[in-house]
Amino acid sequence: MTALQGIIKFERNTGARPGALYIFSNCLSKGICFLLLLYFANALTVKDFGVLSMFNNGVLFLMPFISMGIPQSVNTAYFKKDKTTFSHFFSTTLMMPMISTLLMMGVLFIFSGNLQQHYTFPTAFIAMMPLLAFFRFLSGQLLNMVRNSNNPAKYLSINIGRLLAEITLVIFFTGAMEWGWIGCIAGIFISYLMVAVCAFFYFKEQGFVVNQFSKKNLLPELVNGIPAIVMQLSIFCMGAFAVYFIERFTQDFAQVGEFSMAAALSAAIMVLCAAMLQYTWPKLYDLLHAKSINYTSIRRHVVFYARIMLLGTGVIIIAVPIVYAAVIKEQYQVGLSYYFFICLGYFFCSINFLLYAFLQRNREKNNLLLLSLLSIFTSIISHTLLIDQWGAYGAAVSVCIVHLIALSITILFMQKQLLRIFSNNPFKIA
Repeated sequence: MTALQGIIKFERNTGARPGALYIFSNCLSKGICFLLLLYFANALTVKDFGVLSMFNNGVLFLMPFISMGIPQSVNTAYFKKDKTTFSHFFSTTLMMPMISTLLMMGVLFIFSGNLQQHYTFPTAFIAMMPLLAFFRFLSGQLLNMVRNSNNPAKYLSINIGRLLAEITLVIFFTGAMEWGWIGCIAGIFISYLMVAVCAFFYFKEQGFVVNQFSKKNLLPELVNGIPAIVMQLSIFCMGAFAVYFIERFTQDFAQVGEFSMAAALSAAIMVLCAAMLQYTWPKLYDLLHAKSINYTSIRRHVVFYARIMLLGTGVIIIAVPIVYAAVIKEQYQVGLSYYFFICLGYFFCSINFLLYAFLQRNREKNNLLLLSLLSIFTSIISHTLLIDQWGAYGAAVSVCIVHLIALSITILFMQKQLLRIFSNNPFKIA
């Protein structure tokens, strides 16, 4: 009865309902993505899944160069600038990824021969990677603008609609047309293309896109985007980049597929991390911007987050073998021997993401940039040594090690703040 009263009270709370719809939308989209992953695991061979993973990770690699940290700047400007100034700013920041996409397509075309030789991608698919990265950028911008305008129903329809379109197209191309991994990529590409077209119409309708551009915003955005680009690259290098080392040293797409499946299932930890950060980050930002900082309250939020992530990681470590046994092809079972290391690495990563909030709040961009560069360097060294020695198993161990090293460096940079948080002094005057 008490639970029912709580639900009724929540439904009447108009301020809480939109937030609940956003959370529901994100959770539902992750659930649909998981079902699509299970379909891939059963519809594709291990080798085909490895090729698909290489393509998707190539898109992830290009995303920082396409987005250039623009989504964060646009979200901030939306609430600070008047409509006319924001329209000029938005139009300018929209041109930057378009130019970057064309440059990336040119670069990939120049090296298309080498890429085909190593990764067996058709030339058309090599050109599709920058385009798909740009469409994903537009999709993200559309969702951000819809959320900023406080329209959770439209947010839900766009988010879920694209995923349903992707599933329908993928099943059609791989099932009815029997195109294999090429059909998967075609379905993903068309679904994002549809959302990109909708994004342009929405931006035009809302007056975000105008024919005038603000040249003074170009250089500052390029400069401000450098730390974001390097940080995203470091995240890519610590995780997804490992598949290219596996292919390079083993020449075996099957091992790429085995590792990618284990990593995809272990990524449930990062889904939990994203959900927890949506709750924890705003709380921490409010506490850190107070005139009198209550470090006891900050410590309580940090410890609560760490406990939930530790519990969630334990549950996922136990659940993954059950998923393998129940719904995953036998060819992927090799991944069971090393998925534990990937889970542990993602746990370290989740704690690191929480600590980034303190570095970003204090505008320690130099430390973030240095941390990102060190993570990239460490990842390349670790992946080279361990994957050359142990293949996909070495990749899993390397993912664990590089995330642990990155977390250790972050703690080193934050030692003064952490001492304040975990000291006996509950208050600190800013």
